[in-house]
Amino acid sequence: MFRMCFRLVVLVVFLSAPIGDSLAQSSNFREPASYPHDMTYFGCTHRDEDGVCDQVPAPPPDFNPLVGTWMRYSLLRNGFSMQPPDTPNFITFMEDGYWSMMEFYPDRPKSDLPFESQKLADLQRRFHKLAGGFGIYTNSGQINYRHHLAQLDPGYEGGYIQERAWRFVGNVLVLEGTGPTRSPQIHTRKLPNQKLDSRALVGSWERVSYRLNGVDISGPAVTQRLLLGGDGWFMATTLPGGRPAFKDIPRDEWSVQEYAAAYAGLEASRGTYNADPTRLAVRLIGDADPALEGRVLTGTYQLQGTEFVWRGTDAKGRSFVSTYRRLPKFDIYAPLNKSP
Repeated sequence: MFRMCFRLVVLVVFLSAPIGDSLAQSSNFREPASYPHDMTYFGCTHRDEDGVCDQVPAPPPDFNPLVGTWMRYSLLRNGFSMQPPDTPNFITFMEDGYWSMMEFYPDRPKSDLPFESQKLADLQRRFHKLAGGFGIYTNSGQINYRHHLAQLDPGYEGGYIQERAWRFVGNVLVLEGTGPTRSPQIHTRKLPNQKLDSRALVGSWERVSYRLNGVDISGPAVTQRLLLGGDGWFMATTLPGGRPAFKDIPRDEWSVQEYAAAYAGLEASRGTYNADPTRLAVRLIGDADPALEGRVLTGTYQLQGTEFVWRGTDAKGRSFVSTYRRLPKFDIYAPLNKSP
């Protein structure tokens, strides 16, 4: 009886494994770690000798302490709490001067249907307060300037500069407005570092060619920015240009057709990853498409100079060949009007 139960368990695990997992398992490749979508209650990154959460001394000033992946667990505006009820926000600061940010609510409706075939109520829940962006950042003393080069919301490409003072309270990174009320104010906790078998791909990349199921679909509409952090966390965004913004209409009042026009082709994901000298795997912990969360993309890669080619299977089971080019390093102490 025990053998029968054991075989049944093995069969269930095999049949329920995500599409990309088989390659990693068959080659003894160590998969990226799995965490819940909402890590609010994950716990502390550090504890002091008395077991108090996040009370270790602030990092020394001889390096950039913002580099890493951070989870916002508190948001105040003019003294009022916005998170909760707002969901956690995740932000990555890269050592090469790039940043990315994503905010998705958990437990959103999942559907493989085209936008036009989905219910309006489901689209409203799926994109409720979806937020995020990509860009470069500058530090001037204790002030951080985030240059928003693109936003998940349409109509903000090549947009604005967000100014935030930063400081540490213990090991908690506080980002706050520079006005008299210091609003908004957010508290963030650094996510735990993930072990990488190779650091060859650490950095910020742009996808310059893309073949899906053997068909070349390269072009601006599928240009992706892929941030592979030295901490083992990644963020990837594909933001087609020219999307209508509908700025005069609140998003919760959009029609099905307006959701389709605004978000068709958008891809955004965050999570953990691992790479060895020939293989790369990423786990989608959070995704603009909730149906993809928890899945793993696996494949092999070849690195040559400032480019690498990644071949594998995506989260929908499709074969892909992607070529990425390393983005030029941005000096975070450069003047504000400088761009990469």
